Amino acid sequence: MRLQSRRLFITSTLAGPSLFAGRGDRIPAPRTPFDDPLTERKMFRLTNPAVLHHLPQYQHRFIAHNNSFLLLAAEHTGTRQLYRLELKRDRLVQLTDGPGVHPYAAHLQPNDRGFFFLQGKALHQANIDGGNLKTLYTCPDEWMFPGEIAISSDNRHAALIEMKESDWQSSPRLLFESRPLCRVRVIDLSSQSSRIHNWVATEERRWLSTVLFRPGRSQLLYIREGPSNRVRNRLQLINLDGSEKASVRPTQAKEKIMQERWSTDGSRLRYINYPDVRRWSANICNLVPETRQESIETPCSAFGWFRENSDSSAIVGASRRPSGPNMYVLFPKMQREITLCEHQSSFKSFPVAGTDRMDPLAAVPSPALSPDSEWLYFVTDREGLPTLYAMPLDDLIESTASN
Repeated sequence: MRLQSRRLFITSTLAGPSLFAGRGDRIPAPRTPFDDPLTERKMFRLTNPAVLHHLPQYQHRFIAHNNSFLLLAAEHTGTRQLYRLELKRDRLVQLTDGPGVHPYAAHLQPNDRGFFFLQGKALHQANIDGGNLKTLYTCPDEWMFPGEIAISSDNRHAALIEMKESDWQSSPRLLFESRPLCRVRVIDLSSQSSRIHNWVATEERRWLSTVLFRPGRSQLLYIREGPSNRVRNRLQLINLDGSEKASVRPTQAKEKIMQERWSTDGSRLRYINYPDVRRWSANICNLVPETRQESIETPCSAFGWFRENSDSSAIVGASRRPSGPNMYVLFPKMQREITLCEHQSSFKSFPVAGTDRMDPLAAVPSPALSPDSEWLYFVTDREGLPTLYAMPLDDLIESTASN
């Protein structure tokens, strides 16, 4: 059985990385306008398709509140590093350097003046120019970071997945079947002492991934990874202190659940549900964890990835269908879906520069909305290596700038 996972990107373990030898370097990134061949809507290519670029994981906040910049990863230096793409100056600014940067684990601070990232066995915080580096936590000996990070919406806590180094397998199938020892570690970022308090919330002999803080509550969700037909109790909800762990949504029959996230107020868990093995029809669903009440919010065009705006009035999604590799905007209240453009992603794996590993995530579209809902960003390899594209949506979605 072939396993596909968005959570199998492990960077090299790092002995004494030189973190910022290249930070501050500026690279021109002139935007190229064109009309989408399918819909004739105006689009822009924002980065060079001769160099690999991709966005962080969907659960992170990586676009500035005023839409002046965003965080991304790129291979301009022969290794994959984090950059700030200045959208008004059309240039990239390098933020990290050295080996072992986890390129999907980057998260902006609430004030946009700094960001969190993982490099090797360390969780770092830095200014938005990459300077004033502070190490918040270092992974213990014999443990490693698979690259999963979460920051709570109030910026008080971080959560990380740790895996026993001796249990690591390069194959998703072997990793699942070997039942690696994994744990969820919570870090108190609000501590004013020199020693930051941290603790293990849970530890399991399972492949664990994707931690998601629940807004407004001292809880987080984490995922037991593996094939949908073999992991029944996939979604686990737990208090930050490790108490009251519970499965919130057992998998049923041949369905597949993916792209989990919390609603803005934390009252509902939202996800894409594929009800059968054919995976041609899909729904965006809501679940109230306390009552286990599930409801279908709206059908969608076989979305593999989605992002909603701050008031939930619009959802952008990318289809997984080979026959319709498109980007869509969906209006749940009207149950109306509009085709925006083709993404034409191949979904293939790409080599990780400077290593012997392959990255299965780089070409996934990863749709993202600007905070004011006026711009769509996504990644595709339609013109070469994975690169970043943008489309204005101000003619379709009402601005959420004041939300």
